[in-house]
Amino acid sequence: MKNRSEFVYDLRSMGLLGHPGEWERVNTTLSAPADLKIEVIGVGQGSPLTLELMFESVSEGIYVSGTVSATARGEDARTLEPIELPIDVDIQEMYVYEQAEGDEDSYVIDRDQLDLEPAIRDAVVMALPFNPSRDESEEFSYTLGEDLEVDEDESESPFASLKNLLEEKKES
Repeated sequence: MKNRSEFVYDLRSMGLLGHPGEWERVNTTLSAPADLKIEVIGVGQGSPLTLELMFESVSEGIYVSGTVSATARGEDARTLEPIELPIDVDIQEMYVYEQAEGDEDSYVIDRDQLDLEPAIRDAVVMALPFNPSRDESEEFSYTLGEDLEVDEDESESPFASLKNLLEEKKES
């Protein structure tokens, strides 16, 4: 049977189907699917996604754990300048043979095949920052117009100008 995407793994050919205790490592780089993004940042379609996963057969199904790495591109939320952020997401998902009644959140093994795309999509999109910005250690500054010059005497107290007015009134 031909896989419908590169994120689909045939558990029978991997020797994991119905063999609790068996495991297999998957280390590969795949092309990112569409829509791994939020409004200001995301992983572009076709960008490399590095998978370092472990598939473990258990009696209920297959437990998938490991990391997914990619580079997210977008705009800095403060400056709107282009930025790139590395994304490293931990994945720990249980794929079940049969979905329990009322359980809508579990990923199901369909015809001996496990589709990683929904789990990877959920994990990567949830890891994207809502307000992406450059590294916090970088100094952020901007100038609107010209810098104002402030007298040092006036900067000491907000009431310095009132004091000057009072002194002028006493002199007159």
